[in-house]
Amino acid sequence: MKILEALEPKTFDEVVGQEHLLDSRALFKNIVISGDFQSIILIGPPGIGKTTLARLIGRQHSMIFYRLHAANSGTADIKKIVEETKGYGKTSIVFIDEIHHFNKSQQNLLLNIIDDGYVKLIGASTENPFYNLIPPLRSRSLLFEMKKPKRDDFKKLFLRAIGWLKTEYNVEDVVFDDDLKDLLIDASNADVRKFYIMIDSLAKISKKVDNKLLISSEDITLLPFDITFNTDNYYHLLSAMIKSIRGSDPDAALLWALRLVKNGVDPKIIFRRLLISASEDIGNAVPTALSVVNAGYEAFEKVGMPEGEIILAHVITYLASIPKSNKSYLALKKCNEYLEKHNPLPPDHLKNNSKDYKYPFDYGDFVKQSYMPEKKVFYKPSKIGFEAKIYDRLIKLWGKEIYEEK
Repeated sequence: MKILEALEPKTFDEVVGQEHLLDSRALFKNIVISGDFQSIILIGPPGIGKTTLARLIGRQHSMIFYRLHAANSGTADIKKIVEETKGYGKTSIVFIDEIHHFNKSQQNLLLNIIDDGYVKLIGASTENPFYNLIPPLRSRSLLFEMKKPKRDDFKKLFLRAIGWLKTEYNVEDVVFDDDLKDLLIDASNADVRKFYIMIDSLAKISKKVDNKLLISSEDITLLPFDITFNTDNYYHLLSAMIKSIRGSDPDAALLWALRLVKNGVDPKIIFRRLLISASEDIGNAVPTALSVVNAGYEAFEKVGMPEGEIILAHVITYLASIPKSNKSYLALKKCNEYLEKHNPLPPDHLKNNSKDYKYPFDYGDFVKQSYMPEKKVFYKPSKIGFEAKIYDRLIKLWGKEIYEEK
């Protein structure tokens, strides 16, 4: 859109909200000015200027700028850039959005062209991508976190946008309601791109009277944006999804999960919460649930969106429909509570090289002996799903009395 191009910062001094990176003493500012880096990784939510910073770095050193998105770019795209860069005879900047989507072979190719000096790499991600990068690329990369602009930062951006509207619509003034600025800031959810697009969209449906552009805050409801979705709603929807899984309602769980996706939440964030649910809420009632979710997570990363929604729906409806148990989760809590008040040490026969230890396989597969100074039961299996078999076995081995509810 014209407003995004017109208001994109042309110098580092025009960037707002990233003072921790652009202060004169900041490491980021200094390596950018000197050009003394091989690879930079920028982390931050959507719409806060990761691409803008990358462009400014290229402009700082008059470098040719290439932009790729890891979700829809491959090895051929990288090789093409390398060949073009060789022809130019100077270093270029390759900016890769959502760099954590690149597989190992693609990352190894990046590694080679970085070491050959053909390009400087700038990666961007909405989450910390380090655990997805191969070790050699990690060691060559400097990671910098970008912060969401503060409210005062958006007020500066608003004034810039109003100035642009005056020129774009050839009016002497832009008239707006007192609460318009705050409503737009709230609706943008700290996304600068969305903030500008909403302002431009409002201007397009506003009236021009007496060489003035009249913008009404009431018109925000006419915009094709979900202006009610904010951080609180994100946590409310995530909570509703997990509680629906815990309550064995697959329909409600799917509803809230897709509501999150439709509002721009990265499905991988949802998958990570599902991994927790598989242990916290299902546990040993269906021990394989964790493997199913993990497999779904890995499959989603290979497939991506929009088909990845099928995998997400598969995993969510599965978790919500199977037997539940929180007994292993409760065992964790009870054990932690015990350790807050006690500092136990292993019995002598369990210590290293002890001759008094009884090897269970010498007695079949089990022999009674103490494994802690005093017997404490943290884990009390339920009689649900597979965990019922665990319950029966432990009772057979240790006696029913210690597992009876008190």
